[in-house]
Amino acid sequence: MKKSMLVLALLLGSSACGGVQQTAPATPAAKMTSEPVRCLLLASNDSEANFDGAKEGAGFEGRIARIASEKQRLLAERPGGVLLVEGGDMLQGRYMERQDGNRPLAMQSAWQVYQAAGYDFAAIGNHEFDGGPKALRVAMQGLDRMRLLSANLDAKGTALDPSDPGHPQGLFAPSALANCGNLRVGLIGLTTPSTRTISQMGDVRFLKATTAQVTQIEAQKLRAQGAQLVVVLSHLGLENDVQLAADVTGLDAIVGGHSHSETPKVVQRGQTWITQSGSRFSHLGALDLAVDASGHFDPAHSHWQLRPIEQLTNKDAKVLAQVDELRKLVVQEAPIGQRKVAWDLRDARGDYSRRATRAFGQWAKAKIPSVVGAMLNVGGFRSDTLYPIGPVTNLEVKAIHPFDNRLVLITLTGQQLLDTLEHSCVPGSTGGGESLVLWGLTGACDYKSAPQQYRFVDGRPVEITRRGERLRGGSIGGATIDPRAQYTIATVDYLAKGGSGFLPLTQGTRKCLDGSEFVPPTPCRDGMMADVMIEAVRTGMLDQD
Repeated sequence: MKKSMLVLALLLGSSACGGVQQTAPATPAAKMTSEPVRCLLLASNDSEANFDGAKEGAGFEGRIARIASEKQRLLAERPGGVLLVEGGDMLQGRYMERQDGNRPLAMQSAWQVYQAAGYDFAAIGNHEFDGGPKALRVAMQGLDRMRLLSANLDAKGTALDPSDPGHPQGLFAPSALANCGNLRVGLIGLTTPSTRTISQMGDVRFLKATTAQVTQIEAQKLRAQGAQLVVVLSHLGLENDVQLAADVTGLDAIVGGHSHSETPKVVQRGQTWITQSGSRFSHLGALDLAVDASGHFDPAHSHWQLRPIEQLTNKDAKVLAQVDELRKLVVQEAPIGQRKVAWDLRDARGDYSRRATRAFGQWAKAKIPSVVGAMLNVGGFRSDTLYPIGPVTNLEVKAIHPFDNRLVLITLTGQQLLDTLEHSCVPGSTGGGESLVLWGLTGACDYKSAPQQYRFVDGRPVEITRRGERLRGGSIGGATIDPRAQYTIATVDYLAKGGSGFLPLTQGTRKCLDGSEFVPPTPCRDGMMADVMIEAVRTGMLDQD
């Protein structure tokens, strides 16, 4: 190992650089023949426990049951030559909502469905932390075959310390070696550092070394232990995956997640193949990796295919039955009203999000007349579904608004409000920017101008060091925002506590609906987002033009 790599290894510490986990006893590297040797990686990402999919008559599409059946079919053709992997964000959606409110058990049960479906390895995504590290630990303890990976998390001595008497290899590992098609495949997991500001990490940290440095060390370790292919299971987002491939040598492929991207064709940076499979089991990726006679990745004989889930017609009966049993434990579906206009959630900034933000703001203003605007984060709108005109159910609303976010009223100076709108013009995890949906406020982004800059401590912004110049036309109530005036806006506690890096919102006066001060992490008692939207359905507020 080069001196610089040795220094980095010491910097990383035992939480990331402990012994490489193995799924089978070490075997000598396969003897190469003139024909390439193959390993097939079936891949999903950001699946968010969307086990069912749309309804089909009295039942459901059974998306994860189709994936389980497809893996079994391919294993029959290629015994020992197929791995099923996930790029992170597996724990979200309706199956996190048990009738008894036990989220840790809900998380554990969902992961057991993935395990039963044949998933072998998965990156730890930011949504895995939505219930906090203690709940995540309970969920991990329910696994005995599927391996969770994250090389850049530093959880030693925290609520998520990977050591556990019942799991000699640890609750999760930085990387793993697997036998696949007579090949030794090394897999590295990565978690997006933005988890610090978009989820509930508690005392869990990220390593001080950069993600690229961590990945480089893990890749070298895996090669030294006989890996013929090195694959990253990344929950960083497509743009960051491309940069990672540029910064790290020796990566054959990156199976990504976090940005919910679909890559019908491989994205290539240098010699590294980069793929993503959409989100919520919309597609199943098939990355067929070949190794040539010299023992190296053979792109000429490797293939990538992205298949819509509906093309997989067979369903595994045991997985279907397991999901059916789990469905009995979650909050039951019930009609709550009628939808007079379709809700199209395929665009998170589309008509539904604007209607919902308006209804949210009007609901708040009816209770607190001083409210002059509202803002919701684009990432709070989920589902990616087109809901047709007709009956609305409670679970449809919960699918769109799955987080336990509650309304917070923030009184800001005009300058703080301008800083907030400016921050929404900073590209986020998907590189898209414009991360707010507004009611009563306006603002556009000019991405050719300078972005807002911050000073960070432990990955969190603590001070604006240079105001940005991207915001154009900031107004409220049709009037230009006065930097010296005061404005009260309605938002959710996720943003009010600085989620997604919205530091300016933490600098205002934050109140709950009952007038008490909002002091994170203690939530407000009233104004849960899903409940507000259910009331908006019942009163017809969402149908207003």
